[in-house]
Amino acid sequence: MKLKLGISTCPNDTYIFAAMIKGLVKHDFDLDLYMDDVQVLNGLAIKGEADIVKVSYGVVPVVKDKYKILRTGGALGFGCGPLVVSSEDVPVESLRGKKIAIPGVNTSAFRFFKMFFGDDFEFVELRFDMIMPAIASKKVAAGVIIHEGRFIYEQQGLKKLCDLGELYEKKFNSPIPLGAILIRNELLDQADKITSVIRASIEYADNYYENIADFVKFHAQEMDDSVIKNHIQLYVNKYSKDVTPAIEGLCSFLGADKSVFV
Repeated sequence: MKLKLGISTCPNDTYIFAAMIKGLVKHDFDLDLYMDDVQVLNGLAIKGEADIVKVSYGVVPVVKDKYKILRTGGALGFGCGPLVVSSEDVPVESLRGKKIAIPGVNTSAFRFFKMFFGDDFEFVELRFDMIMPAIASKKVAAGVIIHEGRFIYEQQGLKKLCDLGELYEKKFNSPIPLGAILIRNELLDQADKITSVIRASIEYADNYYENIADFVKFHAQEMDDSVIKNHIQLYVNKYSKDVTPAIEGLCSFLGADKSVFV
């Protein structure tokens, strides 16, 4: 069976899916691989153009008529949420009416920002890796950063104004929902098999990382080894293998029932 698989180039995704993509774990799927920024992947899901796709949890309410959430392969946890950063150490509230860079209107990060600070700002959509340069060049007053941004923003001379993940944890007492792996409704009869393959791919990476390290590093842009390692350790955790223990909190965030999971 041919499957269009969409994932991001971030180390957590390449770590999780490398063995599956490279045929290092057994499966009988013919994968048509597409890799891009998560906001582009959100768009693929909105259009229904991928069979298995990594998306932001923030877009799930928009696409739940087309897809269900697999219980493995996603990104959520504690202490791993998006940050609001700026070149000046000021309260977020003082920036109302000013330009705030966001990694996409359908991202979990943007949903968190609006949840806690409202929408009385001028939001500017940028690819996630262009947000810190935009702040440094004064094109925007602040930005919501995701992925490896939390490890390198200080190196860029930026200040943390807020940890949106911490606010989420306090509000919901639940791990922060960042990325989900969706399966198209027409393929639900394959969901258990695909879940097993993804879980096997994670286990392979855990045990034989040296066999997939080149694949991860190739797609990690200019990240050094320590940033890649920190990224994987933070975003690939027990919830990546099985999100079931966090489902109640996720349903509260999504405003949905457990039927969105498969």
